[in-house]
Amino acid sequence: MDYTGQRFRRPADVRQLEGLHAAFGAFLRQAGLAVDEIARWELVLMEAATNAIVHGSKADPKMEIEVAWSVGDGQVRLEVADFGPGLRPEQLAANLPADPLQTSGRGLFLIRESCDRVEVWHGPNGFRLIMTRAAPLLPAGGVSADELLQAALSEISQCYESLAAFYRLGDALIAAERVPDFFQQAIDDIAKVVPYDRLTLHFQPTLQQELRVELARLRVAARENATGSLVEAVLAGGNEVVWQMAAEVAQDPLWGAYECGFCVPLRAGGITFGALTLGRKKQPYLIASELSTVRTYADLFGIALANANNGLAREREQQAYREIEIAADMQADLLPMPVNTTQTGGRAIVRRRTARTVAGDYVDICPTPDGGLILAMVDVMGKGISAALFAGMVRTALRIHAEIGQPLDKLIENLNRVLSNQTGELTLFATCALVYLTPKRDRALIVNAGHCPVLWLSPGVRGKSREIGPSGPPLGLYPDIRYTLEEQVLAPGDQIVLVTDGLYEWEVGGDMACGWKRLAELIRLRGPDGGEAIWEAIQRRIQAANPGQTEARDDQTLLVWECRS
Repeated sequence: MDYTGQRFRRPADVRQLEGLHAAFGAFLRQAGLAVDEIARWELVLMEAATNAIVHGSKADPKMEIEVAWSVGDGQVRLEVADFGPGLRPEQLAANLPADPLQTSGRGLFLIRESCDRVEVWHGPNGFRLIMTRAAPLLPAGGVSADELLQAALSEISQCYESLAAFYRLGDALIAAERVPDFFQQAIDDIAKVVPYDRLTLHFQPTLQQELRVELARLRVAARENATGSLVEAVLAGGNEVVWQMAAEVAQDPLWGAYECGFCVPLRAGGITFGALTLGRKKQPYLIASELSTVRTYADLFGIALANANNGLAREREQQAYREIEIAADMQADLLPMPVNTTQTGGRAIVRRRTARTVAGDYVDICPTPDGGLILAMVDVMGKGISAALFAGMVRTALRIHAEIGQPLDKLIENLNRVLSNQTGELTLFATCALVYLTPKRDRALIVNAGHCPVLWLSPGVRGKSREIGPSGPPLGLYPDIRYTLEEQVLAPGDQIVLVTDGLYEWEVGGDMACGWKRLAELIRLRGPDGGEAIWEAIQRRIQAANPGQTEARDDQTLLVWECRS
């Protein structure tokens, strides 16, 4: 028995039904069946394929169904198979449901009523329905030998043309210096093997900006928005759409004038980068080999887009790494980290753990002309070169004003004014806490600009402490702000503790106020053991709450001044 036909494997997903329906209808029309016979067979296919997807494969797209159709010896043959458990015995009875209003349960009944013969094969490897029906309008002896030969020669010719185009396309993909050059050659090749009246390419907005700009110059790049079109669904869901009648797309704003066509996603690695759509205003309908050819081109387009997009993303990442390295060098030169140091009347302990190569925190100890010291803790909002430059500006301005010997309140106001004028419209600012230690180290003047509180502790007197919070906004936002000074008398054994928010904002979903309260309690508890013990206790708490975490979420900086006689 001689048959000519087609065979497909598709994911067990109901969204595949539309493409199978279109391909089967086109095959039957080409075979010469009458319109009513085609409608009958399309119904049989939809019922059988739906059963295979929903019942046999439980609508699991990781599974597959197999569909094959053929004509020969005056009949049409359709096979639908799934690789799951198939239909239950009661479903094979092919009876109508007892409830006439029931919306399901009629599929196998309709199949048996529509076909001359239905065979059921049920084995360990799956379930298969084989359906046949006489096709009286076909030649009595089946398709003639001349017609079969002509169809085979046409198919072979198209396969050779497609294969030659694929080889050219593969070479072009390797040789092309620019992705649009490759696309243009490929589009020209498609026209040689799959005639069309219109072809367009839509690209996802998630592509790298440089790539989208280049692709937009293609003559087939879509100028229209895909909203409301079948293209929108393909871009969103990644599933192809085939239509073989104008009525199927009559309401489509882009393709309503085209009698038949095909929209296929440009995918690679499970990601949809765009969609290729082609249409014909009149018959002939797209046949299976043409659909297969377009799919192959679409696959190559998807690979080309993925390579180009990933390459640009890697370049961007490498550029970001280079920027971080440059910023790190700048920070090392412009913002040297103070070391633990013993000064007249006390000792400074400084610790820092950075979230990145470039820290957003800046800590400093500045001598003043009168013999005093300024302890500075600054947290720059931002990362990278811009943040490093801004932190450098803060340090330079701070040290200049400190060397002039200005009072602390004037110093911070002038510092804020300079930074506000320098940044202009840029969204760069910094929180800042400054502590001025008098030459005798017996008093501290404290000013806070949008920073977390400064802690004064007196370990010799149990529980005695004080928090000095902000008296104004961060530096660099508003040029004419006035800040308030707070004074604290110091005695031997007292401590002044400055931190950045990275030491208490590390809890995911944690409340900032509660985080600060817990940190302050820990500092008070470990204060008598010294600045090193405070730092170690904080780090142990963070690591216990985040086991296995090797990098900090935010920069963490601590400065402890310990008063001595």
